[in-house]
Parts: sequence; C-alpha cells; structure tokens
Amino acid sequence: MERKTIQYLTMDIGGTYIKYGIMDSNFKEISSNTVATRKDPDLFLNQLFHIAAEQLPDIAGIAISIGGFINPDTGANVDYSVGENFRKYNLMEKLQEYTGLPVGIENDSNCAALAELHLGAGKECSDFCMITLGTGIGGAVIHKRELIRGRNFKAGEFGFTRIGRLRGKDGYIYHGASATSSLVKKVSEALKKEVNGEYIFAHLKDEVVWKIYEEWAEDLTMVVGNAAVCMDTEKVIIGGGISAQKFFIQDLRKRVYDRFKPLSDYTKIEAAVLGNNAGKIGALIEFLKRKEGKVIRYE
Repeated sequence: MERKTIQYLTMDIGGTYIKYGIMDSNFKEISSNTVATRKDPDLFLNQLFHIAAEQLPDIAGIAISIGGFINPDTGANVDYSVGENFRKYNLMEKLQEYTGLPVGIENDSNCAALAELHLGAGKECSDFCMITLGTGIGGAVIHKRELIRGRNFKAGEFGFTRIGRLRGKDGYIYHGASATSSLVKKVSEALKKEVNGEYIFAHLKDEVVWKIYEEWAEDLTMVVGNAAVCMDTEKVIIGGGISAQKFFIQDLRKRVYDRFKPLSDYTKIEAAVLGNNAGKIGALIEFLKRKEGKVIRYE
C-alpha cells in the first residue's frame, strides 16, 4: 500500500492578499490560491478559519508567514504598521483551537530569509541580510545559519532606518527609504495615470520616470549599503517582486559599490530566487523545525 504524503497548509498573509496552499515536507506545492485580505479583525479571523476548514482533514499542521513583530513561541504579534486585523487576535492560538492542529507563525521577512537560507540564494552562506521590498521595506538577519530575531523580535527592520534630514518649518524632518509601492505611487501621480512596476522599468528612458526612480534608488542604496557595513555579511539578498527586474539589481549593486567602495571586495548583492513562494516555504521550514524537530537539509 502506498504511503500517503504528509501535507501542510501554508499561508503567506499580507495586508492586501493571502496566498495559501498545500505543501509537502519537501516543500513541493501541491495546490495554491490567493484571496483578498479582509480588513475587519473578526471577518479576517473567520476568513482564516474558512481557509483552514477547506483543507481539513488532509493536513498535519498550519504554517503562517505574516507581517508584524512575531513571538513564534507564543504567537503574539505586536505589529502596528498593517492593521488591527493582524494583532487583535492571537492567530496561532485561535487556529489551534479551531482545527486541533499544531500551528506555527513567523514574520514574513524572516520566513523569506529562512527559505533563501535553505533552498535559495543564501544556501551556501553563513551570514547574510535580506531586504524585502513591497508595500513596505522589511528585512531579516542570518548569522551562522541561524535567524537573529532580536530582543523585541524587530531585528532586521531596515525600513525603520533614517538616511537623511530636511529642514522643515518646525525643525528637521528625518526620512528613510521607501518601498516599491511608493515608487509606483509617485510615478502614477507624476504621469497622472495608474502604472505598475513593470511599466516603470519599461519606461526608464522617460525623463520624468527616471528622475523619480533615481531618487528612490539612491535612498534605497543607503539602506542596503549601511546594512552591509553594519552586519558585515557575505551577501545582501533583495526580495520582493521587484527583485525579478535584472536591471534593478544591477543598478542597485553599482550604486552601492560606488557609494560604499570597500563592499565590492567582500559583500555580494543578489536577488532572491524563490519568488512568491518564499514566505510559504520559510513558514513551513520554521514549523517543521519548531513543531516537529526536523533538521532541514539543503544541497
């Protein structure tokens, strides 16, 4: 009799969409789906219950990647950047009660870094930083092949760094870099029409588009360079949908090495390779390690 493959429900929960699917213990995705994230906390919780109920009784556990500052031991999320739906309920506890199954939960950037560590651009590294670009800027730090979470579960939050100041009416205003969503918004406003990232990279010869892109890229350059200098890692891995743009990675690398010249000798800047599945894969890696004591092998 053929032995049935053990399967898990994996969810990558973002402020806009929930990407979920069934994955086996070898990280092969068997099925996948995407739904819009409900903003109301009670509707959001019921949405997760519905997704889990669809998969019962064929799963052995639930692995979640989500934005926020996550305590993976307790499931607590003290996020204040996305919405009340992410923090009103302890999702790990609620889903365990509802399904009777073990549930694991971890920060989305941490999950992406764990996926790249074991199966992607970081699998031959001992130390790297990951910077993820999307609605916001997230990040994670891997040291000696272990995830560094920090005392308050906020290690690697590179989007919080400040890179400059402007004189305002009441004193200085300090600013950081902005993520891909801000680039798209600024270009859309300048052109007076809705565009996306693909449009921007196809129209960089447009003077208006280039000027906005260059200012955005220079700010991001400071974040990447400062992260590399502070952490002294082998690589800085760039995640998020924009990392698939080869020009962007090449341009960012050139800008960083121009501004932080010594880094070119010892720190690589590369794109993540696992794409949209990184969050779900990393969530399952952490789940298997934490809940089942599995040692994750990599080639």
